[in-house]
Amino acid sequence: MDVFEPLYIFGFLLILGLIYIPVLLYTLFKFKLNIIGLIFTILSIGSYLLLGTYMVDAGYYSDEEPTAMLFGYGFLELMLLSYPYIFVILAVLLGKKGERF
Repeated sequence: MDVFEPLYIFGFLLILGLIYIPVLLYTLFKFKLNIIGLIFTILSIGSYLLLGTYMVDAGYYSDEEPTAMLFGYGFLELMLLSYPYIFVILAVLLGKKGERF
């Protein structure tokens, strides 16, 4: 069964994946975090790396060839990519001691 996933979903996923690194660096350099904030930051980095591993190996878990998976990323990966951002937001909201500047 085929699911319609427009091409812009792949582009949006790519942009969100690349913007995560500057957002994470801004959070780490701008805010002082307590232990709860550091835990959420570690969860954010871990979920981002786990999602990356899943997306790289996605061709091996499907019935298609791994090289045919370039535009096979869609809504599922886009929803999963929201978790690292949620953990960064929780790190700032729950674990912020103050600003560094």
